[in-house]
Amino acid sequence: MNGDTPSASAALSSLPEVTHLDLGFEYRGGQRQVIYLAAEQAGAGMEVRVAAPEGAPILDAALEREIGVLELPRRRDFNPLNLAALARELPPSSILHTHDARSASLGALAALLRRDLTLVHTRRVSYALGRGWSRWKYSLADLVVCVSREVEEAVRLAGVRRTAVIPSAIVRGRYSPRLAGNDGRLGVIGALSPQKGHAQFFEALSLMDEVPEVWVVGAGPLEKGLREQAARLGLAERIVWKGEVESPLVLPFFDVLVVPSAHGEGSSGVVKEAWACGVPVVCSDLPANLELVRDGENGLVFRNGDPQSLALQLERLRRDPSLGPRLTAGGTASVGAYDAPGMHAAYLRAYSAALTRRLR
Repeated sequence: MNGDTPSASAALSSLPEVTHLDLGFEYRGGQRQVIYLAAEQAGAGMEVRVAAPEGAPILDAALEREIGVLELPRRRDFNPLNLAALARELPPSSILHTHDARSASLGALAALLRRDLTLVHTRRVSYALGRGWSRWKYSLADLVVCVSREVEEAVRLAGVRRTAVIPSAIVRGRYSPRLAGNDGRLGVIGALSPQKGHAQFFEALSLMDEVPEVWVVGAGPLEKGLREQAARLGLAERIVWKGEVESPLVLPFFDVLVVPSAHGEGSSGVVKEAWACGVPVVCSDLPANLELVRDGENGLVFRNGDPQSLALQLERLRRDPSLGPRLTAGGTASVGAYDAPGMHAAYLRAYSAALTRRLR
């Protein structure tokens, strides 16, 4: 992703207001991406606001950055009160940009009622689109932005042709360099849910000759089962359960970040965050991860579903003192392609293309 160009700056003045719609009632990676993008747009002088259910944390995050908000009365995507609020409040001929599957449903309904709207969906997961409405709502969009080529492939297999690829981004100023004296500490950051692959990470730890301290950062429905697995594997003494903590506060204390994603990965934000902190990355070989990580250059890759493969990569890092610095240098060279201003510029071009198609 590159910064603003003269042509992009010229297009900026002609863009209508953008409303970013997210129906999540948490503040995780997807919501952060909404705020990063909206903040860049507002800083560039665009008319922009964030729409979400009343009480959603993303609204507070928007207000903290002096971004306008639209509070929706209900959390559910098909609630008629939400649809009525959008139909009433969205400015004429504006852009409605949705950021999760439920908001894509609500946004598509709003676009059916308000045919003057330009509808943009962002799709962040690589799962196949379902049948019926789950697929049709994406076909109704003027553009579906996919955060990786793997996500785009899944969308296009469902018959959606108006697509673009714009990876997720980070705000590099949020991150501090890795600290000395971490004693080889490993870390994993993510919701404690099946797609994040914690179970195979723990299996890999049990195969290592020496297990350093491990920080597990995140919360979720699998915590009880993962704690039981750790105890069963004899790892309980080595694992520190940190709960939900902002990644910039923990990454400097890692000597290695492990990204053991099992499925559904979009464009891993935590990989980019680790690069920004100078922390070596070891990740699974999901296609979306391989769009970021080149094995042996800016990270190490293991075979998904093969804990032995992950254990071997972790042992490589422990035994080869020259490998970590090489991976760190590669990550530092890679992270510049994923900054928030570049994401903003890419979306600016995408919006302009979508608007141009509507005029044909």
